[in-house]
Amino acid sequence: MRILFVTLLMFIASWSYAVEPEMNHDSSQPVKITSEQLEADDQSGVFVFKGDVQAQQGEVFIYAQTMTVSYLKGEKRQIETVIAEGDVRIVQLNRIATGGKAIFYHQEGRIVLSDLPRVVEGDNTVEGERIVVYLNDNRSIVEGSSKRRVKAVFIPGEETK
Repeated sequence: MRILFVTLLMFIASWSYAVEPEMNHDSSQPVKITSEQLEADDQSGVFVFKGDVQAQQGEVFIYAQTMTVSYLKGEKRQIETVIAEGDVRIVQLNRIATGGKAIFYHQEGRIVLSDLPRVVEGDNTVEGERIVVYLNDNRSIVEGSSKRRVKAVFIPGEETK
């Protein structure tokens, strides 16, 4: 159990997450995760946090009902994916991203929001079928479908931070 706890601390410390890169997120800060339950399977490289999950790294807060963290096996235990499900809310400063599911592909620096995704900054909003954020390229794609078209509201002259 002691090895498992140390392993958990090591992989959490390497987790870097940001909603958007221009937000100056400091990925070297410690990650704090609280939940009602933690299931850790070191053999398969998966940690599952369940029940009112709250994660924080610096000014980034992630809320969900379940958070599954998968890591690559090896000496450094690099994170492969982080999947947040159930009432997902990602908050940093005045930006809030919501949806039913968010997947962070750590190696690719890509986040995919789905299940009624929406991003709000001040009075500006964007929503669609799926929102993909490319962290390393400072760009995002909002995809629509025949059932849920892309919808954006931009307030002229509103300052973004």
